[in-house]
Amino acid sequence: MNHEINRKNNVILVLEALKNLVVRFFIFLWEKRKPITIGVIIGGLALSFFYLGGSYVAWKNEKPRVVKSLDKFSGEINNFYDAFQPKPIVILDKNGVRIGEFYRKNFRPIRTDNLKDHKVFIWALLSSEDREFYNHSGINIISVLRAVVVNLVRFRFSQGGSTITQQLAKLTLNLGERNIFNKLTEVYATYYIESNFNKDEILAMYLNQIYLGQDNYGVEAASRYYFDKPASELSPAEAAMLVGTIPAPSVYNAVDRLHIALSRQRIVLVEMARTKDPNIRPAAPEVPSNFDSLLDESIRKFRKLYKVEEKKEDEKIVKITSSIASKGYDRNFNINLAPDFNLDIRRYILDNYSEEDLEGREITVHTTLDYEKQKIAETALREGITAIRSEILALANPPKKKTKNSPKPLSSDLANEIASGMRGSFVSLVPDSGEVEVFVNNLRISTSYRPNRIETSYRQPGSTIKALVYALAYEKRLVHPSSKVIDEKISFAGYSPKNWYAGYRGEITVRNAFAQSINTISVKLLNDIGIDYFFDKLGEILSLDDETIKKRFNRNLTLALGSGELTPMELAVIYATIQNGGKKIVPRKIRKVTDNLSTDDFNLLQPETYQVLDPIACAMATDTLQSVLTEEGTMPIRIPSQERFPMGGKTGTVQSPKEARKKWGDIVGVRDAWFSGLIPGAASVVWIGNEWGAPFPGSGSGTTGRVWWKFASSLGKRTELGNKLISSEVHGSFLRLDICADDGTQLETDWEKEFLASTPSVISSPVTEEKESKTAKKDPKEAIEKVEPKIPNPRYCKFPLFGQYYYIGDGAPRREIAVVRPTLENYDPEAREGESEVNEIDKENPSTTNGNNTKEDSIEQAEPVREGGVELDEPFIDNPAIPDNL
Repeated sequence: MNHEINRKNNVILVLEALKNLVVRFFIFLWEKRKPITIGVIIGGLALSFFYLGGSYVAWKNEKPRVVKSLDKFSGEINNFYDAFQPKPIVILDKNGVRIGEFYRKNFRPIRTDNLKDHKVFIWALLSSEDREFYNHSGINIISVLRAVVVNLVRFRFSQGGSTITQQLAKLTLNLGERNIFNKLTEVYATYYIESNFNKDEILAMYLNQIYLGQDNYGVEAASRYYFDKPASELSPAEAAMLVGTIPAPSVYNAVDRLHIALSRQRIVLVEMARTKDPNIRPAAPEVPSNFDSLLDESIRKFRKLYKVEEKKEDEKIVKITSSIASKGYDRNFNINLAPDFNLDIRRYILDNYSEEDLEGREITVHTTLDYEKQKIAETALREGITAIRSEILALANPPKKKTKNSPKPLSSDLANEIASGMRGSFVSLVPDSGEVEVFVNNLRISTSYRPNRIETSYRQPGSTIKALVYALAYEKRLVHPSSKVIDEKISFAGYSPKNWYAGYRGEITVRNAFAQSINTISVKLLNDIGIDYFFDKLGEILSLDDETIKKRFNRNLTLALGSGELTPMELAVIYATIQNGGKKIVPRKIRKVTDNLSTDDFNLLQPETYQVLDPIACAMATDTLQSVLTEEGTMPIRIPSQERFPMGGKTGTVQSPKEARKKWGDIVGVRDAWFSGLIPGAASVVWIGNEWGAPFPGSGSGTTGRVWWKFASSLGKRTELGNKLISSEVHGSFLRLDICADDGTQLETDWEKEFLASTPSVISSPVTEEKESKTAKKDPKEAIEKVEPKIPNPRYCKFPLFGQYYYIGDGAPRREIAVVRPTLENYDPEAREGESEVNEIDKENPSTTNGNNTKEDSIEQAEPVREGGVELDEPFIDNPAIPDNL
């Protein structure tokens, strides 16, 4: 009791001293008064009253909320209150499957009765943040004055003189911006806290509320997240690393910035060694008496325990790794079937619901995820990345028989490093609503920390962006799918795009140009569309402001080949927008939130939708996307027609720059592989790449395309999938025509006639002669009857497409004669390092052999995917910026 009275008296004395200091200062100015001085005095008084009075009014308004929060914090830390009575928050998928269950806290908080068990962390905290904690009355005047001097010297608010009590006041008030007004408000709150709670209570409340990065509030949560142990068991080095994050948790934490965290750890350890106050520094045996001389040894043991490894180049650290936070966020869940998705749900709930709601209600979150689809996508992605890892590891042990194109052998260490860095993502949206049905951020190979690559990792999308380029070209009526364009050498301000194959193909239809991912045509179309128009539509679809677009997208025609930066989620939004007829969508993961105490649902309002692209142009683009997966496309899906379902998509492959190849042992490979695919009711994006930008063997068709196809073919067997690729009704003036994809012409009514038609025998052929000889051997009389040779019917269409969209007035020409289309065999794929974009996906049955031990050439027995190379999307070339008027 006497201690509390003395503390309150100290607070009063400090306030009285401050008042006397201010009064004496103004008396001094008045005695030396001059006209200018009087003005300064009056202005100073007015300014002082404004800040002091305004901040006091603000404090009075905030005080009820602060008192309520402090009472709650106080209840947590006192012996009579047991906070470990949590109610689980349940996460359901769209079909009612329980995919997650977590608690706001699944451990007991630090309390006044167990505060003494946390001596090591308290030693680190007070040594670094507030060495005079037990001696001051809330504000350390010396620290404040020192901070004022530093800030004046640096001309910015770079250092504070906050005590632990002030930091608790700041956490409780949560006023946001750092300015004089808010700091003064915090002073009032600080003195309230000091007047109503003792030092142990203040310290315990602070330890439970401090933010330590990576969504960790409180020392106990952070200790379990980073080091997988209770805070009472932390070593000095572990405690120092946690305390080192306090000034800037988002920057100094050991997951995002390990090198900074290690540097901060040493600084805090040095401060701990300097602290001799027995009220702060634990005595032996908890801390060795010679601790000061063992700092380097403590750090060495810490690095060994957490496998801290540094990779250096030219004596510079280029990468640093560790096992810190190896248990990740999964420790928060009792049930966690979709870790990356559930992590976002947990963040949303903790950010948007108060502690009272979370502890007093049984909350259920109804999400948009489809767990069955999630499992299919996750399995397909795991198989795809595992296959790439195996291929990379095989580069360290190449076959003895070398060929001209055999890759250069890698060292085992380098191959292991590249393989371990392979990552992937799979996201799928419902195009009409933006509901996220699949959210696979990475493989579930462990419970380690996983950054949200789907929504925060910006990568060049390669040729997948061409779908938007073509949609805008259709919208502007520049071309339609049957238009003839010229694949030829072009140059815009010195920029000459190359194709993934050698040479140019001359005249070709727009549909086939897209199907074969011809770069020159995409660049021509973007030039005609205009970069400003492209940026306007991109910004509207993705809700990007001009500054963001300027930062992530260079203003030149390489945009047509995917040289900007997009996340997998953003690319999925673009494709969903095209699939839904051009309506604006925003991805959503939560449908509603319910609880046991209310009959009302916390429904999440959907943003209003509106038209951002012309629906007919989107329908034409969706039709065009189907051509990629037919025989004339870069990823032909070869399955029996009766098993085929509506599908479309686009491959995207981003080449590795020469600098990366050189850095990683001259390995030939790609930097990113993409596939964006459409089936009824689902717009999906698959991305596979390397964590550190290392090249790897793969392509948009043979790598990510294979992953998507396993997903799509599994869903294609469902009867509820539907038979419409375009997800909404198309409105406007349009035609629907049956088209022959061979040459872009309209189908005649008799196109289905027999491919080989009987004609008068005017020439012989090897086939005719062979049949004649066989017939003669059997029956000489029958040899008199000649077998009529057959020639191709010019009216036959090899690749028919039905119900294709066209604007009125843009109809396709009628089919008259067969047109010989250029095929891949006309070109030399070896000319570009032996790589080709074309891969085939067939019906997945194992190949068999006939009696002669030769493989049967049939759809049923063909290999699912013939591995190929990549498109030549050259986003890394140094090309001049395109003038604004292009």
